[in-house]
Amino acid sequence: MILTLIIFALLNTVLAFIDSRLIGNKRTILHWVNGLVYAAMLAVPYFIFHNLWLIGALVFERLIVFSIMLSLFRGLAWNYITPENPPKAFTDRIAKMIFGMNGLVQYVIYAFIFITFLFIIFL
Repeated sequence: MILTLIIFALLNTVLAFIDSRLIGNKRTILHWVNGLVYAAMLAVPYFIFHNLWLIGALVFERLIVFSIMLSLFRGLAWNYITPENPPKAFTDRIAKMIFGMNGLVQYVIYAFIFITFLFIIFL
């Protein structure tokens, strides 16, 4: 399962890089396509491990790794929150509704939930 977490971190980094290039080139990101790709990515470990705690950990790993890497690839602060209201991405809409413009609190809470899932999985 550790290898799965590492692979997902790498894939999320690649996907963030691709999206950062699209944004930099003023191209539209098809968030629904990204959602389908991610759902397909989650299906693989689910069918291998049948562990919903792992799926939860992977979702929060994505919220952390993808978002932070996307910001960094774009030359923004690691805890950047879009000023768009509403944001284009569904996950950004939910996060902004809950956390407002406080990216630090958002990622601290995501990390706490991620680590909690890891404790449940590996204990």
